Amino acid sequence: EQTQWLEKQLADCKAPFLILTSGTMWSDVVSKGKDSWGVWDPAGRQRIFSMITEKKLAVLLLSGDRHGARVMRIPSKPGHAFREFEVGSLGGHPGPSAKSNDNKLQLFGMEKTPLFGEFAFETTGPEPTVTARILDAEGNEVYSERLRRSELIP
Repeated sequence: EQTQWLEKQLADCKAPFLILTSGTMWSDVVSKGKDSWGVWDPAGRQRIFSMITEKKLAVLLLSGDRHGARVMRIPSKPGHAFREFEVGSLGGHPGPSAKSNDNKLQLFGMEKTPLFGEFAFETTGPEPTVTARILDAEGNEVYSERLRRSELIP
């Protein structure tokens, strides 16, 4: 039922950007599948990614991990990778590393530091953009990336 509901929402979406959230990580690289879709429902994740690709939607994936903040790339087809922002580390709890050995798929990783994420959307220009930032508890920027809508469409 939830997947059918999501399919309808994606089909009806007119927004220039979508944010899909998950209580667990979308990517599998850092944890080798532990605590991610890679363990509990890889087919379900692929079904969602296929819906996004079919509808040509500009999607940001948002998830959380209490041990660190990460920005990941999830390859989907040649020339495209979904962008995942794991920014649920306000507590900055010690734990497993927030960094992967695969630098091609991970753009940012930091642990043991209270961090939070912010998205700023600009939709009035010739091409909509989103600026994704990760900030520390004092509001200092530790990561920033500006993406054009076309870069997020599979």
